[in-house]
Amino acid sequence: MLNSDLRRFTSCLFGVTLLFATPAYSQDNSLLNQKIDKALNATCLDDNQTSVSVVAMPSGRVVYASNINKPLLPASVMKIITTAAALHYLGPEYRFKTQFLYSGSREGDTIFGDLIIRGGGDPTLSTEKLWSIAKKIKASGINEITGRLVIDAHFFDQYDMAPEWKLERSQRAYDAKLSVLTLNYNSIEIHLQPGQNVGSRVNAWLEPALPYMHLHNTAKTIKRGRNTVSVRRSEQEMGHVKMRVGGKLPIRSKEKVIRLNVDNPIRYATETFRTLLRDAGVKINDSSKVVFRPIVANELYEHLSEPLSLILKALNTYSNNLTAEQIIKTIAAERYGTPGTHAEGLRLVKEFLRLNGVNIQGVELVDGSGLSRKNRLTTRAITDLLTSLFSRFDIGPDFLSTLRIMGANGVLSQRLAKSPARGKIRAKTGSLRKVSTLAGYVATQDGQVYGYALFLNNNRCGPWNADKIEDRIVTAIHNFGDDTFKLSRKWK
Repeated sequence: MLNSDLRRFTSCLFGVTLLFATPAYSQDNSLLNQKIDKALNATCLDDNQTSVSVVAMPSGRVVYASNINKPLLPASVMKIITTAAALHYLGPEYRFKTQFLYSGSREGDTIFGDLIIRGGGDPTLSTEKLWSIAKKIKASGINEITGRLVIDAHFFDQYDMAPEWKLERSQRAYDAKLSVLTLNYNSIEIHLQPGQNVGSRVNAWLEPALPYMHLHNTAKTIKRGRNTVSVRRSEQEMGHVKMRVGGKLPIRSKEKVIRLNVDNPIRYATETFRTLLRDAGVKINDSSKVVFRPIVANELYEHLSEPLSLILKALNTYSNNLTAEQIIKTIAAERYGTPGTHAEGLRLVKEFLRLNGVNIQGVELVDGSGLSRKNRLTTRAITDLLTSLFSRFDIGPDFLSTLRIMGANGVLSQRLAKSPARGKIRAKTGSLRKVSTLAGYVATQDGQVYGYALFLNNNRCGPWNADKIEDRIVTAIHNFGDDTFKLSRKWK
């Protein structure tokens, strides 16, 4: 009865009854091999730069292998490694901490000193959360702060990007700079609506609106045609930032939102919070300062993020690069002490792989997001890790839940929506120029689960055709053993 109860319990966690029992299979893989081989026969693929690994859970038995030991670009599948290491080192319940302190003394409704924000690397701070904090400070009885707004930035080192990233950065939101104090993923929104009449200027505004950022809007409303509106950020004298809006927007267009990263994330968060404090009725002067050492001060308020398990779910759903890199530095800060660095964080990640029985030959980790083209992983390393995590009761269920369900309701649910594998695939996608990757778990109709990793490097397929090849493979894995094969299970 006890073993039966245990199998039912683990089935609820993983959707299978095979977590703690190891089945022996009598099965011919030839048809599955033929289907995968056929999918990989596409002329747009580079055979020497294509790798596929498929293994059975929980044993790790190899079902299909092609170039599995060849180090290749993982793209955003790298986030699987970061996610697993974060759960291992920090735990699913870890919460990022942002502290609000004050120096000097508090007398009545006035703080005679500085208001200090001690950043803790939280990648999820938003304008809405800062507004709530500003109102709570006001509600605590504070009406005036006589000193500066000071940022205690000692938790991270001062690098605003992974060391191996290109020095030339884009203004795209996915390429946001890193910082110990973030806001809105270190990006700002420019909202655009057609003007009232053809020929009139497009309506444009910033969210959040800040005194040091200004719009220079020359975009025009047109009767019909293609939407060509664009925004470019440029630094101006006296520390002001100009957002140049140009192009044309058809009069019947819906509201458009363009997101750009910000050049100075700590200033962006600081000035936003100063504005919100004033809006809440708290008087504070215009000066600010960033300090890269711990400041001893009195605690006023502490903000905790959502649990790490929820943050990781969002990380892998939206493939947020900033979140992945902030996590790498946080692992280092919590394990080795402050300031957290990429070098120490990535050293810990590689050690985590080794401790979990992952073959790390040829593995090169230079960031946590997969944005760098200097990363190298093997599909064997990925399926080794997937096998290890599948049987880890402490973090396995949390890891599984971070992977998107392909073809089901949610982000990018159209992919595999018509496949018989719809809703049976957990996956992390990855893409760079001429690179498409996919990795995760897929379940068959009879309850068996397989781990898989697909790396299509140097492909000429284009994103849509590369997706189709990957979808054919995971669908073939899902069908493996349903009608064509008969499984003979004997519990050891």
